[in-house]
Amino acid sequence: MPSAILSLFLVAVFVTIGPVHSIYSSRFLTIPKETKYEYETKYFDSLVDHFSFTGGKTFPLKYLISTKSFVKGGPILFYTGNEGPIETFAENTGFMWDNAPVLKAALIFAEHRYYGASLPFGNESFQDPEHFGFLTAEQALADYAALIANLTTTNPDFQSSPVVAVGGSYGGMLAAWMRMKYPNLVLGDISLRFLPQSLFAMVPMAPNHSSIASSAPVWMFPNMSDCGGFSLVATEVFKKNGSEECEKNVGAIWDRITDLSKAPSGMALLTNMFKLCEPLTEVQQLTGYLKDFLGTIAMVNYPYSASFLGNFPPWPVSYFCQNLNTFDPEEQLAIAVSHFATSFRRLTNYTKTQKCVNLTEDSNIDGKTWERQTCMDMIEPECSDPARSMFPPSQWDAEVYSLNCQKKFAVRPRFGLANIAFWGKHIRTASNIVFSNGDLDPWSAYGVLDNADVPHCNVIRIPSGAHHLDLRAANDADPEDVKNARASQMEIIQKWISQWEFFPNLGVRKPGKSSRSFRDVFVYLISVVRPNPR
Repeated sequence: MPSAILSLFLVAVFVTIGPVHSIYSSRFLTIPKETKYEYETKYFDSLVDHFSFTGGKTFPLKYLISTKSFVKGGPILFYTGNEGPIETFAENTGFMWDNAPVLKAALIFAEHRYYGASLPFGNESFQDPEHFGFLTAEQALADYAALIANLTTTNPDFQSSPVVAVGGSYGGMLAAWMRMKYPNLVLGDISLRFLPQSLFAMVPMAPNHSSIASSAPVWMFPNMSDCGGFSLVATEVFKKNGSEECEKNVGAIWDRITDLSKAPSGMALLTNMFKLCEPLTEVQQLTGYLKDFLGTIAMVNYPYSASFLGNFPPWPVSYFCQNLNTFDPEEQLAIAVSHFATSFRRLTNYTKTQKCVNLTEDSNIDGKTWERQTCMDMIEPECSDPARSMFPPSQWDAEVYSLNCQKKFAVRPRFGLANIAFWGKHIRTASNIVFSNGDLDPWSAYGVLDNADVPHCNVIRIPSGAHHLDLRAANDADPEDVKNARASQMEIIQKWISQWEFFPNLGVRKPGKSSRSFRDVFVYLISVVRPNPR
């Protein structure tokens, strides 16, 4: 019988700027060469198409599992994989590893279809829409649901285990949607069917499928949020953690770079200044990369060295701004751009191992995979206004976006799908999700920030939090509000688990076993029913 899913939705978000681009700045995603943690690599045969009865073709979905801290009947922390190799997310989700011994939990990291090694059609997976058309969030959710059902029914040690889904960024969106789309995987509502309706209405939400979402841009879709939200928050990060002078100088550099590109030998100068691997042929290629890069360091502005989306020092925004706080963008054209390029290179070559900067994404298959997905169901409107942000002007045009997708991948996005499949902004009836967002994370512009929007959920704001910093391993340099957020999330998880441990004994039992008395049920309900915190 499927186990309850308490979806711990710790969501994280990543940046992309461009007409067909990525939530994760996938070009910067770092695949770990070594692992800090111990796990087994396994595969699960999942259907290529969960929503038809034709063919029945399956493919091996990769997942990582660790039972080092697990005690039979303990919880399963289940990571809903993002747009990249699952090892990357296993290495950068220390929250799960730190707390597994406390919870006596098993850890599972499931890879997202079409990313990493989980390719439904092998080398032909991206051949044409007939092959990559199954690259959708709904199909991925069905993969995870099937894997959870399989594990909790075939493994005797997992059959009484509550499952807590953990996700970061897009993975956090998936964890929340698991709660919203697969409540049938929860045992709590089945075990309470014998209760009178009046008492059933009093049952708290917690034993059901629950989620903690860190940095999840669940409202990034068309007509849900300001398309300039990311650029606005990123600009504020540069003001607060760099300086107003730095933010001003970044805003002035775009025209200077464009002007230099038009000068004699300008492209060659830019190629040399920025230490590019290939000669620059279009200035938009460079400015697009720089916008992506600046958005990325705003996202991963961690208080310690990290290598998640590149190898960066502590507080990379402050590090980048050191050379830009005093330079004059009105200096001679080449000198002004050279100052900016020096700051850029100091940061990109922080480890002193980078020979040159590669502006292309062609070598990153997962970056291309996400591009395809943004042309189908994960649409990311992006725009920026120089009057409000440090980024150059860009506009969002749905028709142009659609045409670009058709031209590049022979598919058209379905603009209204998120409103139907994922509830759009009408999620007031959602329950048992903790939405956590850092105020220093540009993707918080598209996250759930107000508890009034989700009265049956919890909202945690982290003033000093960068992109899903609360999902990362504990570090002595973590700000206090990040530590407090993790403590709150653990308290909620433990509450869910303690309530789950009671509920399976209320209703369905093996033959010959008696149910709890009505008095026991009533006393329990009175003890847990509380006014919803605001």
